[in-house]
Amino acid sequence: MNTAEVFGISLIVFWGLMYLLRKKLEGKGFQIYPFLLLWRKNTRSEWFPKIARSNWYKVFEKIGVGLGIISLISGIALIFYVISEFISPKAPQSTQLRLEPVIPGVTIGINQLPYILLAIGISVTLHELAHAVSATSNNVKVRSGGFLFLIFFPGAFVEPDEEEYNSSNYSVRLKILSAGLAVNLILAAIFFPLAIYLPPMLSQGLQIVGELKNYPAYNSSIPVNSIILGIDGHSIHTSTQLETYLHRGGIQTLTLLFPNGSIGNVSVNISDPQHLLGVYLTYYFPPFIYSLLDFIIWMFTINFSLALFNGAPLIITDGGKVFNELLKRLGVNEKTSYLIQGIITMLFISAILLSINPLQ
Repeated sequence: MNTAEVFGISLIVFWGLMYLLRKKLEGKGFQIYPFLLLWRKNTRSEWFPKIARSNWYKVFEKIGVGLGIISLISGIALIFYVISEFISPKAPQSTQLRLEPVIPGVTIGINQLPYILLAIGISVTLHELAHAVSATSNNVKVRSGGFLFLIFFPGAFVEPDEEEYNSSNYSVRLKILSAGLAVNLILAAIFFPLAIYLPPMLSQGLQIVGELKNYPAYNSSIPVNSIILGIDGHSIHTSTQLETYLHRGGIQTLTLLFPNGSIGNVSVNISDPQHLLGVYLTYYFPPFIYSLLDFIIWMFTINFSLALFNGAPLIITDGGKVFNELLKRLGVNEKTSYLIQGIITMLFISAILLSINPLQ
């Protein structure tokens, strides 16, 4: 039995137990639905009032409305772009942009699950806190809040007082709705450069993950999974550094960390006109660095995804509520708004179904 099967069986057992224990759990504030567990509790009516009523937070809210609208437009554009790529492909299928759902053991490895859950937990909590703080900033009480568990994804939510929220003006509702989207966009903007620039900075060498026949690495019997630590006495951390030294051609000495843990030197003759070693490379890091980078990558991915897909008008999303407010301002009734959102939701589901590409 592989890891994905164990994970799937564990999920079935977990939700089976939730169903059997639902009456006891519901007496303690839980609500059990098919593959959805909610815990709701009345909460404080104001959240971080000093922050909420500060001048800088008022500025953030105004910027947040703009970011919320950007998320809405970007989400719609991404859905239509993905659909158009499948209808009229302009690039090879392997390079097409996809909207693959995160399914451990199917579209991603099980080993990534802890980083995904941590990133989702942090991102969703900050998203919901932003809604709560903006409600306080605009004198709308927060009625309740809680946690949820959807299939295997953790989450959080806050609920402003419905009467006060509905009676507030247009700009207040937009500020409260957009605050969470703005936080996710800002977090994505913070973690994107970290994901791009940290790997080469923290690299301890280059790991050989594949070789081409009849090229210097293959001819010199260098084992796959060896790590290039240096060349001719110079430390190597990036492929650009390696290419610079290889371009000199001739016989060069590689310092390698072999798969068995030993370190040694291997001479290679770079006689190819393009000065190629004939290897596929990836950065090599100590184990704890891999964990840090995986977390950073998922923090960017989760926040970018939340900003775009929660920003898209998909009926139940923040973007859908922003869309309602904008159309109401233009004199379009709510029924028409929901009809448009329903069409976009169907396109979104279609884009996901077209994008699924299970792990081999």
